[in-house]
Amino acid sequence: MSNYTYSNNSNDNQLNYYDSLYNQSVLLIKDNKVEKSIILLTEVISKQRSYKKEDDILIMNAHYDLGQIYLSRISNYDKAVTQFEYIFNNVYAGYESENINSKMRSLLDLKEKSLFMLGYIYHNHIGNFTIAQNYYSTFLNKFPENELSSSVKYELDIINKEIKSFNK
Repeated sequence: MSNYTYSNNSNDNQLNYYDSLYNQSVLLIKDNKVEKSIILLTEVISKQRSYKKEDDILIMNAHYDLGQIYLSRISNYDKAVTQFEYIFNNVYAGYESENINSKMRSLLDLKEKSLFMLGYIYHNHIGNFTIAQNYYSTFLNKFPENELSSSVKYELDIINKEIKSFNK
């Protein structure tokens, strides 16, 4: 008997197709082929139109990777914010702890990191301290035990000092 299992389920084939696109996009990012990676990640995200609950991890990882590309490789902060806000606003409590493919980040991890990135972008790139404070405070309220909490507190201290200095 063969180890190969054939699935006649078109949903399995479609999921494998999008998984493959995602994996290709990761390799393209490593090879610094950013534009091609963006195209593949955008196609993975387009799966939302016909998505099922089990597709969320794949789609949210694609949003996160796009956010990182826009932030780090292209310096398009508005597009990065859009990706991270999408994740933060669309991963719900209790739903984010599902088991996942070990190659991808969990929904909880994506939500936490996206919230952190929103504060970081508004503070360090856009310069809107009020919005950065709001995101960072939300982070500390929702995820006080997260490993990024000390970084968030540090960022908030810097923001508070910059605001005090500005008000003098």
